This record gives sequence, C-alpha cells and structure tokens, in this order.
Amino acid sequence: MSAAAAPEPPLRRGITGPGYFSLAFGTIVGSAWMVLMGEWVGPAGPGGAIIAFLGMTLLMIPIAAAYAELVARVPRAGAEFVFVEKAIGPRTGFVTGWFLTLYYVGITAFEGLALSWFLEILVPSLGGMTPLYSFLGKPITALDLGVGLTGAVAITLLNMSGARVAVGFQKIVTFGFLGASLLLILFGCVRGDPANWQPMFESTQGRSFAGGLFVMLGVAGMWLSGFQTAASAVEERAPGTSFRTVARAMMIAVGVAAIFYSLIILASSSLLPWRELTSGALPVAAAFDHALPGGLATRAILVVAMASLVKTWNAMHLSATRVILAQARAGFLPAGLAHIDAATGAPRRAALLVGMWTGIGVLAGRGAIGPIISMSTMCTTAIAVLALVALLRLRRAERDAPAPAFVFSGGTPALVAVILGAAVVASAAIATPFGLAPGMPVEIWLMIGWVALGSALVAMRKLLARAPVARLA
Repeated sequence: MSAAAAPEPPLRRGITGPGYFSLAFGTIVGSAWMVLMGEWVGPAGPGGAIIAFLGMTLLMIPIAAAYAELVARVPRAGAEFVFVEKAIGPRTGFVTGWFLTLYYVGITAFEGLALSWFLEILVPSLGGMTPLYSFLGKPITALDLGVGLTGAVAITLLNMSGARVAVGFQKIVTFGFLGASLLLILFGCVRGDPANWQPMFESTQGRSFAGGLFVMLGVAGMWLSGFQTAASAVEERAPGTSFRTVARAMMIAVGVAAIFYSLIILASSSLLPWRELTSGALPVAAAFDHALPGGLATRAILVVAMASLVKTWNAMHLSATRVILAQARAGFLPAGLAHIDAATGAPRRAALLVGMWTGIGVLAGRGAIGPIISMSTMCTTAIAVLALVALLRLRRAERDAPAPAFVFSGGTPALVAVILGAAVVASAAIATPFGLAPGMPVEIWLMIGWVALGSALVAMRKLLARAPVARLA
C-alpha cells in the first residue's frame, strides 16, 4: 500500500486591521517620493501634482473597495492570481500569477539596490569603491552587493519566521515612518515660504497645464497602487478580523498615502522655489538642506526614506511568497513550494525562493532600477484591470449565491467605470517605455525572458507528472 501524504498545515492566522493597513500603506509609500519629486512637480507645478494625487483617490479607493469584495469572495492567499484563476480560467490565472511574481520580486530587488544607494549618500566614505563589474551601463561595487544581498537574507529570514513576526515588524516601521514624516512635514511648513509655491499651476516641460495634469494623473495612479499586498495575506486574518476591516484598511491606506504625498510636495516646494526641485538626484533632501544647512536635513530624510524602503521590501517579499504558494497549490509550480512549516505557519520554502530571486536581481546593479520600475508598473496596472474584470465575472457567475461579507457599492455601472479608469492608467504605463528610448525597451526583453522561464517551468512540471513514480509497497 502506498503511504498517503499528510495534509499541509494551514497558514497561521494573526493579522489584524493595523497589520493590513501597514501592509497596504507600507507598499504604496516606499522611497519614490525621495527621488521623483522633480518628476511630480514638473508636469503641472506643485498645485497640479497635489490635485492629481488627491483626485486619483477617487479612482483608487473604489479599486481598493473592489479588491475587498474579491477577497471576501475568494479568501485565499495569492490575491489576483486566485481571483483570475477562479473567474477567467487557469491559463489566464497562470499568466497573472507569473507576472505578479515578477512585479513583487522586481520591487524587492529594487529595494536592495536603492538601499545601498541611499547608504552611500548617507555615509559618503563608503563611496568610491572600485567597481567589480558593469551591467546595463552601471558599475556594481562591493557595497551594492554587500548591502543588497545582506538585506535580502535578513528580509527572507524575517518572512520565514511567519506572518506574525513579519507583520509585527511591518507595523513598527510603518507607524514609526508616519511619525517621523509628520515631524519633517511640520518642519518644512514652519521654515518654508509659501511664495516659493508660485506659480502653483504651471508646467516646466513645454506642456499646457491641462496636458501636464493629465500626465500627472497617470503618474499618481501608478504611485497610489500597492494596497493589493493586504489582499495577498487575507487567508491569515486573525480570528475576529472581518472582511470589512480588511476593506477599510486598504481604502484608508490609499487616502493616507495621497495625503502624505500632497503634504511632502507642499513642504518641499515651500523650502525653495519649486522649479529647483526638477533637477538633482534627491530633490527632497536638497529642499530641506536649504532650510537647515550642514547636511543634517539630508541625513534625517535619508534615514526616513531607508525605513520606508525596508517596510516596502518586507511587504513585497511577504506578498511574493503568498503568490508563489498559491501557484504551487494550483499545480503550476513544484508542489514543495506549497509546504507550510508547522512551527511557524509560514511558507518557508516559497520565502526562500523569493530571497534567492531577489539576490539575483541585486546582482544586476543600479542600471536595472529604471527597467525594474517600468516593468513592475506595467505588470501591476495591467493585472489590476484583470482582477476587476474577474470581479465582474464572479458577480455574474454567483448572482444566485448569498452576498459576500463585503460588497463594492454602486452596482455594475460603477464597477465598469472603475475598470475603464484602471485600463487608462494601465495603457499609459505600458506605452510610456516605448516613448522614452528608440528600439525595444530593456524591460520588454526582461518580460519576454520571464515568459520563457515560466513556460519552461510549466513544461517541466507536466513532464515530471507524466513520468512513472515509484511507490512504496
């Protein structure tokens, strides 16, 4: 007789409302505000950027509410992968899950690369190392590899310890970041001069204000995304934590992120004429240094940005692990990746795989930062549209079933309007790389390679399934 395999233990439940908020907000607000401030105020001035971020919440909060209904209908780890697989089918589900994995792993690699960059600015004596090699036109030093790979190991060990530990860490860093950010914003507003905001509504890029505002609406949609990480961990809700709590956490995270972006734009552009923010590598640090010379402001901003980066890294690693777990459960990836450790209640093998892939991404160096951001943006915006279409199909297929514990209000017309809005954002994200450089963008080649790897894994999985298996008598 063959020995029956023991069932896998469940994921350990323990995430409460604050934990889901910290996952959602911690992913939305990373370190981009530190680097991209000039790109935010350039198209339509500081006033246009604030209008774009606050206005885009009118689309992103309903999208978060739609996701909340999806997790109530399909309360399993894996977020968009399990939604799309159930509503549309396994093939589309696999493509969704595979590119969702690329998005999460790409961002974890980006965080490792950005962390070494910020550390080099914070401690200038670490710079000037002899490059070990070059890739994508950028040198890679021992600092890049040391910081990135050490961070990858630390975040992997944290996530292998279970969701309670990883999300507990996430809450400490997220709420600490919010407190420190509030102090920085208050300092900027007190020491700044509102005259530096003028003219608040003007483009520096040769566009009309209306054209610049349209560009910024697309940018705001991209940088208010990320709340989906809360959906990936819905299977680990603590007893007594309702789907409505998860919904509120995601929607509040979007609103708080939009307010944070708006206030940091106001604070930075009040400290020096805002047009000066459109040049330089770290415009926010430059603005605060103008009010507090001596480098103290830069160091404070960098420490806050590095803390923000770590919380995003942790949330992305956790979400990538759950997506890999879900794909293994569905049979697309090796079954061993669906293993749950009995002691921690965590998918430790999946977490280890994410850490290994993150390390490979770190080896690509800082030249990969631009392609990673562009590739990840294309993935997440397109997948959001698929997830919303999945909700529409699930509603139709389950129209006679009892209503889920949370329902996105507004009916089908409101949902279709949200889908159209998300499609516009996704179209802008996909089209942008083709307009920035001649020829095929690097990120497209990376995505083609990722498709080839996924296809090879599925083919190998099918081949192994057909092979004869020795059984114990």
